[in-house]
Amino acid sequence: MVRDLSIIIPSFNEEQNINELYERIVKTLFEIKIDDYEIIFIENGSTDNSLSILKNLNTLNKNVKIVSFSRNFGYQNAILAGLDFSKKNHACILDGDLQDPPEIIKDFVLKANEGFDVVYGIRKKREATLFKKINYKLFYFFYQKLSEISVPKEVGEFCLINRKVIDHLIRLKEKNLFLRGLRSWIGFNQVGIEYNRLQRHKGNAKFSFYDSFVLGLDGIISFTMMPLRIVLVTGMILSFFSILYLIFILVTKLLAIFSFKIPLWLVMPKGLTIMNLIMVTFFSLIVLILGIIGEYIGKIYTEVKDRPRYIVKEFIE
Repeated sequence: MVRDLSIIIPSFNEEQNINELYERIVKTLFEIKIDDYEIIFIENGSTDNSLSILKNLNTLNKNVKIVSFSRNFGYQNAILAGLDFSKKNHACILDGDLQDPPEIIKDFVLKANEGFDVVYGIRKKREATLFKKINYKLFYFFYQKLSEISVPKEVGEFCLINRKVIDHLIRLKEKNLFLRGLRSWIGFNQVGIEYNRLQRHKGNAKFSFYDSFVLGLDGIISFTMMPLRIVLVTGMILSFFSILYLIFILVTKLLAIFSFKIPLWLVMPKGLTIMNLIMVTFFSLIVLILGIIGEYIGKIYTEVKDRPRYIVKEFIE
């Protein structure tokens, strides 16, 4: 049973949304009769008045707690910090832009009361541009094909998890975080609830296409060796065809040297058109292969440095 709850909210330049988000969360918790709660805002290096607004909320309600970073350490690390500082037996991860309606917490709690350890939101309908929708679809398609774990489609970090899951997540040491993947990797009893993801309520989007691309790349690289295996198989296939092509050239040259009549289909065309095409193809593949290997090496480099995931400038409770 969910009797207490930590609401974890990563926040970056969300001064226009904080007050309404807070009011809707408090109203929702009142309706489901959860009095023992904490709302943890992770202030992720904002440059607007977010911190001042949060401090005012803390003055009004001591259940509001603030983890203020020394700079922006990224969305995933902000969520992890919220889990680190949470003290309740259940935690709900919620974005600060009101795209994930706080009212869905009611449905999460009902499902959790049925005995589920993880209740996550499935984006049944997404209010976004066609370009973004296509990219999301492509990401989940490739992720499902490449990943070695099963991650539900159209899910994000919006979820409710219990203390068992929280403890396992915060014990993980990896620096390249993809929390929705780690949540699935941990296991336990999980269930999804469909909801409509809304457009940003106020303010500008903080997560650019590049940020989404990097996060997706982290997700793929963190949970599969498939790209490296594809590189290996591609290299073997290219080597095989290279040997065949070498044999083909040697045979035609020998036939020409010994004045044998060469069939028309074996005659090499004049010029360097085919050779240039082959060289461009091979060079492109080499660059692609090096890029894939470089991504894996880069992740290893980040992990072995073992720097802290975030630095807290101030904790207000």
